[in-house]
Amino acid sequence: MKLLRKAGACFFLSVFLMMTGCSGLQMKTESLVYKARYRVMDGDLVGSVAPLKKALTLAPKDVNANVLMAQIQYRLGKIDEAGKFALAAYAVDPRDFRAMGILGLVDLNRGRYQQGMSRAGEAMEIFNGIEEVGGNLPVEPETILKQMAADLKQHGEISKEKIAALASAFQAKIDWYEFDEEYRKWHFRSFYDTRPDGGGTPSN
Repeated sequence: MKLLRKAGACFFLSVFLMMTGCSGLQMKTESLVYKARYRVMDGDLVGSVAPLKKALTLAPKDVNANVLMAQIQYRLGKIDEAGKFALAAYAVDPRDFRAMGILGLVDLNRGRYQQGMSRAGEAMEIFNGIEEVGGNLPVEPETILKQMAADLKQHGEISKEKIAALASAFQAKIDWYEFDEEYRKWHFRSFYDTRPDGGGTPSN
């Protein structure tokens, strides 16, 4: 999956530079977000913050910039900062499953278990409506949420390990969505719509 993400990022970053029809400000903002995303995929979380700060200075309400910053802050352990950026993205687009899911993870970390599970569950419903196939995991977020509900009922709390497992699974869903979203920009359909078996386009 990591190699797939990196290959996709390299391809779409190069194609991005030839985009037309975008304003100069929008292009600059998106270019900075792409740069930050590529650094994240290279494991440089700290190095990804600077280009994102520049992007958010140019466009404070940019959803992708806020979502990516929220992801990075969460992975750096800055839970409240993650919530701040996720909330900024959510305010612009309440249907963005990434922002909603990160807000759910923040709630879970802060002991607001019911609200956190509700938000994470709603985020996955939105994701499943967008990505009907692809991105399957050994343990799906919905399964982890069911385990969390059982733990909460039995023990009155949810372990940090379960929250970490949910965060990892949810991040994998975000990675898949963002790869497929770039494909849709150029082909108007998802990767799996066009290539259902991962191979060539079926003949009529």
